[in-house]
Amino acid sequence: MVLMVAFGDAVSAFGLACKAKLAGPGDREAAIRSPIERLVTDVAHGLGLSAVPYDEVRDSDRAVRPDYAIAVDGAITGYIEVKRPGASVDPDSFTGHNKRQWERQRDLPNLIYTNGTDWWLWRDSELIHDPVHLTGGPLDRAGTALSASPAFETMLTDFLRWKPAPITTVVGLVQAIAPLTRLLRGEVLDQLAEERRAITAGAPEHSQPFLGLARDWRDLLFPTASDEVFADGYAQAVTFALLLARTEGIQLKGSLHTIGAALGGAQHTLMGRALQLLTDNVAADFRVTLDLLVRLIAVVDWPRVRGGKRDTYLHLYERFLEVYDPELRKQSGSYYTPHQVVEQMVRLTEQALITRFDKRTGFADPAVVTVDPAMGTGTYLDAIIVRVVASVERSEGKGAVPAAISALAQRLVGFELQMGPYAVAELRTSGLLDQLEANAPSAG
Repeated sequence: MVLMVAFGDAVSAFGLACKAKLAGPGDREAAIRSPIERLVTDVAHGLGLSAVPYDEVRDSDRAVRPDYAIAVDGAITGYIEVKRPGASVDPDSFTGHNKRQWERQRDLPNLIYTNGTDWWLWRDSELIHDPVHLTGGPLDRAGTALSASPAFETMLTDFLRWKPAPITTVVGLVQAIAPLTRLLRGEVLDQLAEERRAITAGAPEHSQPFLGLARDWRDLLFPTASDEVFADGYAQAVTFALLLARTEGIQLKGSLHTIGAALGGAQHTLMGRALQLLTDNVAADFRVTLDLLVRLIAVVDWPRVRGGKRDTYLHLYERFLEVYDPELRKQSGSYYTPHQVVEQMVRLTEQALITRFDKRTGFADPAVVTVDPAMGTGTYLDAIIVRVVASVERSEGKGAVPAAISALAQRLVGFELQMGPYAVAELRTSGLLDQLEANAPSAG
């Protein structure tokens, strides 16, 4: 009962604050922002929680992130997008800017759209609860008469108490990380545009972190890469580096720099260093999405995701692209080769090594170095390892496998331009080597 009274008081105070703010000049959407902040923190307090609304976006040119990210007890929990009083918050009615914005935000795991009077709660593109409409009159006149049904309390309680559920399947993993990776990509593009505007206004170029990162990216890797290519590479590199850390049992706590250092110590030097370089100097408001991404990946239950299946990673990246960016999947040609085809191609190659090059042990021969110039997610290299395991077991017994595969790993080389499939290849190969009790090359 005390909670219900406290909630009613919070709604009344919200109505009073909105009436006062809307009585003055200025933008009507901006006028209800601080009352919404107070409402959220008051309701959280009534639940015994501490909520901090992070004011994300005031620049209309930056349309990716919702207006607020809400941290509850120190952890990013959800987002709130604010529209001006009287504006529709029904996505079916959106056009132009609002429609484009919704399409970039709709997959977020915990998102409220509101105009102050109407409140809609979305999770992963699905409407949670019926929309709530506050009664008592329009916001510029209702004041303390503003009231809400118990459904509003239920909605805000569910929003503030949201926690990521354990992720136990590849499908669940993709549905969780792809939308946030897409959001991160959009934020990078917005940040690049913002930094260019800052330079035009007189800010020194050397103080713009993302333009510097993009320049280094082009100098070191892709000279002709557009901003879009850089943003995509950034988002995928960060996401899959965190996934790689999770598979290695690295605790996703502390700074991303620390996580990157631990990843490098686990023989994933490139991905660990990439995580550090790409996240060390980002602005504080940019870290909100990174923090939520870390929180989601931290609940990935890898043993259950894998389920003992060899091909767990085979479809991971393809499914990721289906959700993240289907058009990019077409452009990059990211379609998996059926394992039956891969196995036959590997068999035929080894047969040629034996019959035409006199390498009696095929891929296991110390003189044979295998290079895959476009390895994708490492399917061919994985198949070679499995084939050598079978051959060594037949000829020398299981006890000889770890040493043979450790030696083989020194002679397997893979190149891949995209960070996402590169990281998946590392996931697959390192997991297989661990399973076989073999050692990865010291340099990764």
